[in-house]
Amino acid sequence: MSTNNSNLLLNMPSSPLMSARRVRLRPLADSDAGFLYQLMVTPQAGGRVRFAGATPSPEKIAASLWDSVLAQFIIESAGRRRPLGLVAITTPNFRDGFAYISALGSPEIQGRGLIVEGVVLCFHYAFTTWPFRKIYMESSDESYRAFESGLGRYFTEEGRLRGHVFWNGRFMDIRILAVYRETWQQFAPLMLMRMHAKA
Repeated sequence: MSTNNSNLLLNMPSSPLMSARRVRLRPLADSDAGFLYQLMVTPQAGGRVRFAGATPSPEKIAASLWDSVLAQFIIESAGRRRPLGLVAITTPNFRDGFAYISALGSPEIQGRGLIVEGVVLCFHYAFTTWPFRKIYMESSDESYRAFESGLGRYFTEEGRLRGHVFWNGRFMDIRILAVYRETWQQFAPLMLMRMHAKA
């Protein structure tokens, strides 16, 4: 990576970065309808998170896509431009300075860090576009295991809803996690630089 790019990232870009070395964010298009339907009904993704095991019609999924959404993007591979997932900034509260972020990824790419990189880009988009103090995430115990190592460093647990959701034969907690603007400003430059660096 060039010195200029390193300096840009270390000085925290003031405009949103929509791509990194492995992934990029782009607006939804009509051609994404098939991918989004499969993502929403797959049990490991939207079928569990958004529709709790139901298999809604394509029309119902299309109608629900923009509920309470401030901005959302397809996460796709930077090289092949293959859709990998969906990330959204939702339920903004501009008076009190917070919003929520949610993400879904295709099951076949789980564990490769690609969705996490898309989420990092979306955090950067949100914090550089609006004056949010913090951005919340909600995570079940099952999903939380994939990124729990960041607790206390990148995000804080502000609350927990005990036995709140039923999935896979048992009740699970939902954790209310928050990324604060000051934490983001501290760690984002290095994270973004690593995401742009060559392997």
